[in-house]
Amino acid sequence: MVETCVFLNLQHAYMKERVQVVKEEVRKVVKGSSEVPEILDLVITLQRLGLDSYYETEINDLLCIVYNTDYNDKDLHLVSLRFYLLRKNGYDVSSDMFQHFKDKEGSFVADDVRSLLSLYNAAFLRTHGEKVLDEAIVFTTNRLRSELEHLKSPAADEVSLALNTPLFRRVRILEIRNYIPIYESATTRNESILEFAKLNFNLLQLIYCEELKSITGWWKELNVESNLSFIRDRIVEMHFWMIGACSEPHYSLSRIILTKMIAFITILDDIFDTYATTEESMMLAKAIYMCNETATVLLPKYMKDFYLYYLKTFDSFEEALCPNKSYRVCYLKELVKVSSRILSRDKMA
Repeated sequence: MVETCVFLNLQHAYMKERVQVVKEEVRKVVKGSSEVPEILDLVITLQRLGLDSYYETEINDLLCIVYNTDYNDKDLHLVSLRFYLLRKNGYDVSSDMFQHFKDKEGSFVADDVRSLLSLYNAAFLRTHGEKVLDEAIVFTTNRLRSELEHLKSPAADEVSLALNTPLFRRVRILEIRNYIPIYESATTRNESILEFAKLNFNLLQLIYCEELKSITGWWKELNVESNLSFIRDRIVEMHFWMIGACSEPHYSLSRIILTKMIAFITILDDIFDTYATTEESMMLAKAIYMCNETATVLLPKYMKDFYLYYLKTFDSFEEALCPNKSYRVCYLKELVKVSSRILSRDKMA
C-alpha cells in the first residue's frame, strides 16, 4: 500500500512537471498562428480540449485579428466557424452572411459534412428573430441525420455528438473526454496539444476525486441517515453539476463550496416540502434568519444537529477563503435566508 502511494505521488509530480513543459510548447504554437483558417482551427481545438483557459490573453488577441481581417467568405465551414467563435466570445457579428449560401429557391447549399457540422453548431448561437439560423438548424439537422449512417469514425462520432447535443450546449468536462480520442485520430493533430490535453484531463480527474473525497466526508458527518433519513442523497450528483458549471482547476474551492450550498438548499427543500409541519417550517426559517446557535431552542430535536452543522459549515467557508474574501460568505447566507423564506411561504400557501 505504501509503495503504491509513493508511486502515485511520483506519477502525479511527473505529470504536473510535464504539463508545464508542454503548456509552453503549445503557447509557441498559439503565438505562431497568423492566418485566419489556422487561427480558427486552433482556437476551436483548444476550447474543445479544455486548454483555452491557459491562453486567454493570446486567444483574445487572435480573435481580434480574425474579427478585423478579410477572409474567404465563400467557404461555408470557415464562415460558420468564424461566426461561432466570434459570437461565442462576445463579438457583434451578423448572421446575414449565411444568406450567400442559399440557392435561388432559398434553400441552403452544402455538400460536405464538415461544412454542415460547422453551420449546425454556429446556428445554435442564434438570437430571437434570426430566421436564417432557424432555417439552418432545420436544414443541417435533416442532412446530418441522413449522412450519419454512411459515415465512419471519427466523423460519425462528431455528427452523433452534435445531433445529441450542439457544441455550445455541452458540459465542458464531458466534451473534453469525448473530443480527446477524436482529436487523437486526426491526421492534422499537434502532438504537444494532444499530450497537454491528456495530462490536463488526468490532473483534473485527480482534483475532482480529492474534492469528492472531502465533500462526501462532510456529507457523512452530517449523518443524514440517522438525523434526516427522508433527505435525498444526491451529493455526488451535485458535485458533478458544479464541475459542469466551473471545471477549471483553480475553481476547486468554488466547486466545494457550491456543492455544499446546493446540498443545503436540497435539504431545506425536503424538510419544508415533505416532512416538517407548518409550525416547524416557520421556526426553521426564523432560525436561519437569526443565524445564531441560540436559535436552536426554537427547533425540534431532528433539526438541531442539522442547524448547528449548517452554522459550522459557514464558519469553515470563512476560514477557507482569504481574509479579504471572507465577506462573500454573507451573500451565501443571504441566499439561504431568501430560499428558506420562499419555501416557508409556499408551505403556508
